[in-house]
Amino acid sequence: MKKILSLTAALLLAAASAATAANIVLPEPDKTGGPSVMEAIANRASAEQRDFSKEELSLKELSTILWAATGKNREPKGWTVPMAMGREPYVSVYVLLKSGGYLYNWEKNALMQQTAEKKLTSRAVTQDFAKSAPCILVFVSKGTMNVENYNYIATGAMSQNVFLAAEALGLKGRFLASFNKVNIEAALTLGPIMKITGVMAVGRQ
Repeated sequence: MKKILSLTAALLLAAASAATAANIVLPEPDKTGGPSVMEAIANRASAEQRDFSKEELSLKELSTILWAATGKNREPKGWTVPMAMGREPYVSVYVLLKSGGYLYNWEKNALMQQTAEKKLTSRAVTQDFAKSAPCILVFVSKGTMNVENYNYIATGAMSQNVFLAAEALGLKGRFLASFNKVNIEAALTLGPIMKITGVMAVGRQ
């Protein structure tokens, strides 16, 4: 009986470790480097419609871009982008990488794995150049009450911060009007009240 209990405990521990290992704890974002804000605005440009480099973004680069998009920047509460009535971010950022799909957790500065599907980056978008991007960001409204009219405003602010952070890091981003809504919703198991408000490709060119 003791052997059975020990084996069960070991299996449960292994399963819990595997689940934890699937998540990615990000390093602290870079909040000081790069060009000035005005220089970043002056140089900001969308990625060209040609293939991205195969080089993946580093965890530091991901951390910096995601923090710029929807991070906390002051106490007791305050965000890198405006949120109606000072609420916590009601638009989430999902990150599609070669290793799967993740939800960015701004409180833990971590990527919480939603799916281990390896080809999701290419299945999520329809244009060939976008399929080559090592990182696809998906902005999703949570369906929070009383902020429906602000979801796209928040997404606009978040995506512009991504553009500027990408420019500071020597990366390029492009807002994509063409994407596969069905594939994204199914892979990330988005709920019925959740809505995709924007999709961006990010990488090197």
